[in-house]
Amino acid sequence: MITQKQRTLPPRARAYRRRGQALIEFMMVLPILLLLLLGLVGVGQVLLASYTVNQAARVGAHQGALAGGVALAASSAAEDVIDSGVGTDATNASIAVSCARTPCRRYDPITVQVSYAGELWVPVPGLMDRFSVRAEATRAAERDSQ
Repeated sequence: MITQKQRTLPPRARAYRRRGQALIEFMMVLPILLLLLLGLVGVGQVLLASYTVNQAARVGAHQGALAGGVALAASSAAEDVIDSGVGTDATNASIAVSCARTPCRRYDPITVQVSYAGELWVPVPGLMDRFSVRAEATRAAERDSQ
């Protein structure tokens, strides 16, 4: 709706007003768009870390099964996977290897639990700045421990 005052403005001045209005509306929507973008980056980072931790648990259980329940082999393999992940570091991980009995016998279940706590690449102030993921994998020992 055009008011009497706007009718008296020259067409060029009306165009400047419309551009100014678009700028104000964009500035009102910009914080919401940035929050969504930062949130998507954070979700992507958590998904990458979750995948890496899950793979670390599986590889650790596999290596532990091949080594007959040797915890050092399982935890070392899991650490290598975490270090090779995108944005993950093994110093932020906690790895626990357990066997059903000691010493571990053939066909005993070997369980590897991996917990990872990290900081977001782009922290959202007041909402999130840290995250943690966990994974567990179990395999049967393929030989007796020595």
